[in-house]
Amino acid sequence: MISITGYIFIDSMSSGRKYGTRVNHSIVEISNVNGTYTIFLMERPNQVEFEYKFHNLDGLIFLDKKIVLRFRKPRHEVVILTNDVGKAKNFSNDLICLIKNLNLNISESFQTDILKFFGNNSSNTLSGFDVEYLRTVALENCDLSYLPAGIGNLPIVSLSLNGSKLNMPDSGRNYVWDWMTKDIISRTLNEFEMNSIGLKKLPYEIIYLKKLHSLSVSNNALTYLPHFIGELSKLRTLFVDGNKIKFFPDCLSDVYFRKIKIVNNNFNDFIPDFLEPNVNKYSDLLTVPTLLNLSVVSLMTNHVKFSRQTIPYTLWTCYDLIGRCKYCGKVMILDKKYEQYFFDSPRTKKMIPMEDIYWQFFLCRPSCLIVRYEENIII
Repeated sequence: MISITGYIFIDSMSSGRKYGTRVNHSIVEISNVNGTYTIFLMERPNQVEFEYKFHNLDGLIFLDKKIVLRFRKPRHEVVILTNDVGKAKNFSNDLICLIKNLNLNISESFQTDILKFFGNNSSNTLSGFDVEYLRTVALENCDLSYLPAGIGNLPIVSLSLNGSKLNMPDSGRNYVWDWMTKDIISRTLNEFEMNSIGLKKLPYEIIYLKKLHSLSVSNNALTYLPHFIGELSKLRTLFVDGNKIKFFPDCLSDVYFRKIKIVNNNFNDFIPDFLEPNVNKYSDLLTVPTLLNLSVVSLMTNHVKFSRQTIPYTLWTCYDLIGRCKYCGKVMILDKKYEQYFFDSPRTKKMIPMEDIYWQFFLCRPSCLIVRYEENIII
């Protein structure tokens, strides 16, 4: 068996479509399957994305850390990019030996346009790449001071920041999430991964990603999920394992998840303070809301997009406290004095058994809270 790992880029010469793997440990493996040598392209072990019969190999080019394979059937050109020139050279030499042993006629010099996307020298820098074709971006294990807002102007469908170091200040200038406010990416991004990046809070700008159906924030330092996550109406896959979360917002309690992973959190350590209802607890229900609260609710209700630099710091910190009334759905600022909980398990379409967890909810004041209190529904 011959194999190598790296990024894989495929150009279909018949359809013009281009594909690329999102991780630099994708696998190219050549195996003898029942007497027929086959080339397998796998994004993960045992997860075959493409396969080619070795006798359909038409050309091979080795250039520093790049290897180009050209096939007659299907008419594909495949680029393998590695970080180790030695491994690339050994893989290329093994291929040539196999070609000679099988008496195949393979060109080692042919005209190709695929290398123009990666430079025609020893550099792996993108050159002349048409972003119109860009759908998957993997900025993994990078040291990023910030993400350029221009990313939001690209039609990206899948974005991964796994393992990267991001400058995420708790106060002051924060540009790292500005790209989420752009119109194009808010209409195209379906999958978003932020695993192992030291995330302490989910950025409120994520509410602008209205097409998002898969979110993964595993192995971070999250202690809660904000209620504004309920604004992601298409969210059906959620991975939050490996955090410090104690309860879920009730806005996710009615979602039937296609996939959900919540293990290795602090759900079992949480015991809510169930106080018996009394008049004193709700004595200030008629308190007039502050101008700050009204401003945040107005921005949320009217779907106003903004970056953190365009509003006062005190205003954008309020977004962590925004949510909807469980009873009527009205947007409001959540007050911890009126928090309530119920005990249930997340719902999944495949009916996967899940442990019960606490769900936090709020009722708007004074109308819904008074009504439900009088009906003895408030615990």
